[in-house]
Amino acid sequence: MDNVNTQLAQEWIRSYGKQITEGIVESAMSQSPIFITINLSGKSSKEERKVELERVRDMFSDSSLGIEAELLENGSIRIPDQYPTLVSKWPGYSTGDWWVQDPSASLPAIALETIVSKDHPSKLDKLHVVDLCSAPGGKTAQLCSMGFGKVTAVELSSPRTKALRENLDRLGMTDRCSIVVGDGRVWRPDGTSGTQVDAVLLDAPCSATGVGSRRPDVLQKSPNLEEIISLQRELAVHAIDNLLTDGGILIYATCSLLQSESEDQIRWLLSREDGPGIEILPFQEGEIPGFDSAIHESGWLRVIPGQLPGSYGQCDGFFVARLRRKKQG
Repeated sequence: MDNVNTQLAQEWIRSYGKQITEGIVESAMSQSPIFITINLSGKSSKEERKVELERVRDMFSDSSLGIEAELLENGSIRIPDQYPTLVSKWPGYSTGDWWVQDPSASLPAIALETIVSKDHPSKLDKLHVVDLCSAPGGKTAQLCSMGFGKVTAVELSSPRTKALRENLDRLGMTDRCSIVVGDGRVWRPDGTSGTQVDAVLLDAPCSATGVGSRRPDVLQKSPNLEEIISLQRELAVHAIDNLLTDGGILIYATCSLLQSESEDQIRWLLSREDGPGIEILPFQEGEIPGFDSAIHESGWLRVIPGQLPGSYGQCDGFFVARLRRKKQG
């Protein structure tokens, strides 16, 4: 564990035990595979989506060279390790057939789609969804691809917003998404106080300790958790109190392996006495294929590197919780 900050290692051992912590560190020291998410815009039926997934998988497979892309149960595709690393030259890039995204990072949008499809199977194209910290745009692209009626992407950083816009333009999604440069702690739809939305996806700014294999530098630092936790709470509280309509859904996610940024934040939100009440919407077994063992008894998802079966074991560390604002009065 010499390559990991002592504070982080000790926190992981307290949360997960020494054996799992050693697995986290081992995963962080290994090169991560590249996964992609497929652009399924306009593919409404299961059969159409299946055909498109298999088509893109086959684009990255060549039996004569012994190269085969792997289509995962959740819809992600793992690109063969032998593939050249210049992503912009890969088949389907210029035509917007896919974007690079770890399977764990795809979970928040899937979590929203599955609960909406279950509760309101014919309502998806009528809902207004906000991606509150949206750059670089992978989750925004998912929401557009899934067919939500109105998608608003809010991002504080102007340079990161530029990259988000470029990604959506490549994917042919610019006309399906409103992009806003603004502070997610205070932004409101149309600048009004009365307009509320059906769902908010908040992939909150965090220590990024779950993506150590892609960003090894984060494992050597001591994050300013007090500042980060305060920001996360401001964003989540604003979403619940001021953005969501009664019955609206908040997806809270982090790419952190620290419970103080994830599980503890949900416990704090559930116990908060000010503002509207909220309830957790538990994940169900079989809801997101490949991630059953990541479902915690409290109802949220906790993905730990190296702990899931097969290629899922190489996914980034992630946390996802699903909350609903209770109806008032």
